[in-house]
Amino acid sequence: MDILESLLNSSSHAIFALDREGIVTHINRRAKEHFGLYNHSQQSHGAGRLEKGDLVILATTAMGADDGGLQQEDLEVLGIRDKKIQPGDMLAAVGVFDDPATRPVYKFLRRRDAGAMTLETNWEGISIRIAVDGKEASATVDGTTYAISYFMSICQCVVLSAKTRKVKFWEEKGYSARKEGAGNLLRGATFQAKNPDGEIDVVGYYFREFFEGDRFEQHLQDVLSGKVSHYEDEEYEINGYALAASILPVEETDGVGGVIVKFRRFEDIKTTILERNTAISVAERRYREAKQGDAAEENDFATLFGNSAAMAEVKRYAYRLSQLDCNVLITGESGTGKSFLAQAIVKQQPRRGPFITVDCTTVTPTLFESEMFGYVGGAFTGANPKGKAGFFEEADGGTIFLDEIGEIPLNIQAKLLGVIQNKTLTRVGSTKTVPVDVRILAATNRNLREEVTAGRFRQDLYYRLSAFSLELPPLRQSQEDIYFLINNLLDSIRKKYGMPDKCLSGEAFSRLLAYDWPGNIRELENVLESAVALSESDIIYAEHIRLESEPVHMTLKEQLKAEEKRIIQQTLSRCDGSRVAAMEQLGLSKTVFYGKLKEYRLG
Repeated sequence: MDILESLLNSSSHAIFALDREGIVTHINRRAKEHFGLYNHSQQSHGAGRLEKGDLVILATTAMGADDGGLQQEDLEVLGIRDKKIQPGDMLAAVGVFDDPATRPVYKFLRRRDAGAMTLETNWEGISIRIAVDGKEASATVDGTTYAISYFMSICQCVVLSAKTRKVKFWEEKGYSARKEGAGNLLRGATFQAKNPDGEIDVVGYYFREFFEGDRFEQHLQDVLSGKVSHYEDEEYEINGYALAASILPVEETDGVGGVIVKFRRFEDIKTTILERNTAISVAERRYREAKQGDAAEENDFATLFGNSAAMAEVKRYAYRLSQLDCNVLITGESGTGKSFLAQAIVKQQPRRGPFITVDCTTVTPTLFESEMFGYVGGAFTGANPKGKAGFFEEADGGTIFLDEIGEIPLNIQAKLLGVIQNKTLTRVGSTKTVPVDVRILAATNRNLREEVTAGRFRQDLYYRLSAFSLELPPLRQSQEDIYFLINNLLDSIRKKYGMPDKCLSGEAFSRLLAYDWPGNIRELENVLESAVALSESDIIYAEHIRLESEPVHMTLKEQLKAEEKRIIQQTLSRCDGSRVAAMEQLGLSKTVFYGKLKEYRLG
């Protein structure tokens, strides 16, 4: 074993190398395993081909996809002449090779309608069961099962000898490289012998004898000819395997001397992603279990906003306020989830009754009063002659959510203050007061204190609303929540559009974590929604993540400061906001501790 081969075998990637003529010069152990160039079965069979009278058992997940190009015409040699069978169909079949007098047994399903399929029969006293599900295709003969797992598509083919009715061949992974797909065999191709720990030697052979894929072959030629410098993390289908591969040139004095191909199967990538997501879910569960003091209902807020230190106090306080029949002002930047928090409060509050949402940015200024408080017949030309109840009357006995309350005109603010103080309102065009019992939840992305100073918001109304207030932190201050938000948002997007599950690659995840999210949760949701739409596979790559600007890369000093701030926030949360306890846990002097609070604006 030479040094290069040792290095290749120690790599975590599957790798093979070609010279400028396309001849395989090196291939590492991981690549051999991925392409099934090792025999892992503890059973053996000799070399040969199909013979007249052999019993052939087929289980293909998608006809024509990864089965040696199996076509409807190939099935005729088994006596199957059903023109309804189409490419892509899931098929289970038992038939005798080259014996038109024998009637086959088979069934098929359209791939779009098929999640799983079984076929059981007894052929000349031989018990046969074919099963295809989302993970493997198998054929069981008299209790012995021959199965192949798969990611996209696969075909299991088991052959019983015409003379002995003993198994003379079965498929193992790597049949595409060996040219032993079911279609090849039905068209007369030979098959190689199998024995425990056997290995197919591909070094010294032209790559196409073992590795097929139109797009892959074209890109190989592009790099070998110098037309393209390299390809990195491209999607290919090689021998029916879905791969993410890079094709890198081997430079020599007279040009490109060959290429190195390194790749990972999507199946392996997906497994890694699922393992990561599982670990995140476990961490989330443990976090919740550790917070034994929390009421179970409080965790409903965590499903929306996560469990970061920045959100912990907000979540806890929001739940407490939900149990009080008080008005609440919710502040925070655009997109931080103010409306979601309002809905969570309403869901948990004891008060029942209607829940009315008013987006104050969409109400025409001249109609604000009539929309909010209603009007009597004749108050407006062309209006409903019987008059109309406003939002507050509609919310009577329940809750009204005034989103972006900072947009309300000053004259309406005065009347709103009267409703809060007196619990009555007067419709436009009327002098009669109407009693209303309404809880007010209000939200704004404006600084209402500054609006009061500028004369754009009434001071008395501000104090009425801000007695109980919640401020949602921007997403950049609660990076830990991104993990949980992504999972929740992806699940929501999938259900919204009726799409299958999709996972984020490591690079895509890193790209999301490195961004500072000026548009907060709303921007994150929009980016994920776009990525789901752009991704044609079930894995979302970094290229699918479209951000308004490139992620900001922090210096080491900036990263340390951000981590220090996070630790202080978490400690304060664990100590229920007690600065003395947090100071002791962190081992900081009073001067240093309060200096940090001021520096990070945590006071």
